[in-house]
Amino acid sequence: MKNSKIIIALMISALYFTSCRREQDTADTSIATDNYTATQESNGIIDAINSAAFDNGVLKLDEANASTSTLLPECATVTIDTVSNPKSITIEFASDGNGCLCTDWDNKYRKGKITATWTGKYRNEGTIIQVKTDNYFVGGNQFDYLKTVTNNGLNLNGNLSFSVDVQKANIYFSDNTSFTSTASRTREWISGSNTLTPYDDVYSITGSASGVSRAGDNFTYTITSPLNIAIGCRWIRKGVIVVTPDSKPARTIDFGDGSCDNKATVEINGTVYNVNL
Repeated sequence: MKNSKIIIALMISALYFTSCRREQDTADTSIATDNYTATQESNGIIDAINSAAFDNGVLKLDEANASTSTLLPECATVTIDTVSNPKSITIEFASDGNGCLCTDWDNKYRKGKITATWTGKYRNEGTIIQVKTDNYFVGGNQFDYLKTVTNNGLNLNGNLSFSVDVQKANIYFSDNTSFTSTASRTREWISGSNTLTPYDDVYSITGSASGVSRAGDNFTYTITSPLNIAIGCRWIRKGVIVVTPDSKPARTIDFGDGSCDNKATVEINGTVYNVNL
């Protein structure tokens, strides 16, 4: 009888810990926030390239050669080749110490290199821009990106539209975990296209992605309400992403009402979690 009681107690204990683990897995918001990190850095890289190109009089507007504030710090070196075909721009961040502190970008340290090549003017329909990173770190995490941006010309709203094919958006974290993804997005230029400066630009992003989370779970995500990306804001201002891991409930990330802040919510199984981005 005593042995039977012990066995029953062990079974109850095992069920309890299994239940707790299942609840923890179900409520895990990391896959949602990692998706945000990958998406935000991907968008930020394009913004940094536009900023560097503008400051050097190329890519956005041919006549845009006036000095202005920039997303990039002085410790970032910009090299531009407008002779070769395709043309190229390289941003290299200082590798000593913590790297370059990008105060006007997002106040994070960066190391490594970002390279972009382009076949024509940024505004011209058919222009293709390819972006890749090389040994590129943000904080202690490495970002390995490769993507192709194609100018589709004016859409039905009269705005310039760009197809973004993300062949890889991988993050290798300092704790030896990793997050890998590919994506297909559309980037609509909804504000700021008629000014000389890129710093008032606003984009609307739609699309989907898939990948493998840090926990090893396959996932898909879909932007169900367009993301509002402003160059002048460090965070996604508005929009909704639904992330669906295999065999787990969907995670709905809501970035809010358009305010420029680091607040978002993640809803899982009807429970809403507040997160700081």
